Order: sequence, then structure tokens, then C-alpha cells
Amino acid sequence: MNTRSLRILTAPVLAVALAASLSSCSALDSVLGNAPDAVRDEEGQITEAAEADVFSLKLGDCFDYAAVASATEISSVSTIPCAEAHDAEIFAETTLTEEQFKADLELTNAGDTETPTFADEFCYQQFTTFVGKSYEESTLDYTLFSPSEEGWAQGDDVVQCIVIHPDGGFTGSMKDSAL
Repeated sequence: MNTRSLRILTAPVLAVALAASLSSCSALDSVLGNAPDAVRDEEGQITEAAEADVFSLKLGDCFDYAAVASATEISSVSTIPCAEAHDAEIFAETTLTEEQFKADLELTNAGDTETPTFADEFCYQQFTTFVGKSYEESTLDYTLFSPSEEGWAQGDDVVQCIVIHPDGGFTGSMKDSAL
């Protein structure tokens, strides 16, 4: 079973986080009716709004974050073509080393909300480059998908950074929006 944690960051410097699990069991997908991969064209762009397996998300994908924000377990998200109204977009990703994962896990397990994790810091640093405005000056927020212990054990080592439009209804990419 692959599992990731979704942490909602409202103040990255304080690293205030709420954890939720993302899960997908490939062997059980057909039995449990888990969502398929996102519907894409030949260039890899999402072409229609549909429920999609969370592990099929890629850089630049847009989706409905509000629908999963309060969930404790997530196996799918409602993907949306970026040309249609949405509130979230994956803006950066990185692969964690074992050392980075263990350090992040130690901070999280200790309940340390003062020290940013590697994943938090990575997304924070990438925010300005993507949006075109610093996080502190922006009206946008961000969160991230990162591996849980179970997911790490299954080979999940990717952190995906997600920019969030608080009012939703955004069309197009939030890249260089300077919001």
C-alpha cells in the first residue's frame, strides 16, 4: 500500500501542519473501485474533470483542493483542466533522500512546529519562483503532499508542492500570476 501525508501549511515559518493520509493499494484498486489515473492528452495535460488517483498527479496539474482539505484519508482528487475554474495546482516537486525523510519524520513526530521540515522549506523556496511574488506578499497559500512512514517503506519518496487559491475559481496556471 502506498501512502502519502498531506500537510496543510498556513504559516510555513511556523510550520503549522495538519496531517491526512493519501493512500492507494494497486492490488486492491479494482476491488475497491479506486479512481483511475487522470485523463490526459498526448502532451500530458489533463483534458477533462474527473476523479483521479492521487498518485497520478504531475507537475502543473490542477485540482479541487477544497474537496479534500478536511479529509483524513485521500486516495483520489477531482482533477480539473487548468483552463477551467480550480483552486489548486502542483507547482514543484522533489525527491527526498533517506536522511531528509528521517529528519522530517523526527520533527513531525516530536510535534516540532517551530522548525520547518526539508519538505516545507523546499516548497516555501519554490513558491516565489513559481508565483512571481513572495509567500508573505501573496494572497495565495500552499501545502504539500509528502510520504508517510508507510509510503516511504513502499518506495514513495516524492514531495509535491501545491499552490492554493483561497477563493477558488481560478482559471489558467497560477504560474507568474503575482497574486
